[in-house]
Amino acid sequence: MATVLFTVKATIAADREDAFNQWYNTEHCPQLLRFPGAVSARRYRTILSDDQFQYMAVYEFDSEATFQRFQESDHFKELIADYNANFGEVSERQRCAYVQVWPG
Repeated sequence: MATVLFTVKATIAADREDAFNQWYNTEHCPQLLRFPGAVSARRYRTILSDDQFQYMAVYEFDSEATFQRFQESDHFKELIADYNANFGEVSERQRCAYVQVWPG
């Protein structure tokens, strides 16, 4: 069973950055981790980048099948709706997912 990493990069308006970080750390990540098979969540702030994104969240899922269920779930739809309601007007996002290829 291969591990999947799901990354979400984001920008945030400077005047909303404190609220964004507080919400992401105390509400959004814990909410995502309630999904069965979501293993971990970590957040990072860029110190060197070739793109516009200031932040990256990295979520680990126990398998590709679990990640697929997550993508199709109401849980994921609720996470997106909550993000959009709170920061959709002042943020841009980019989502990517990666399946582990080594070690196998």
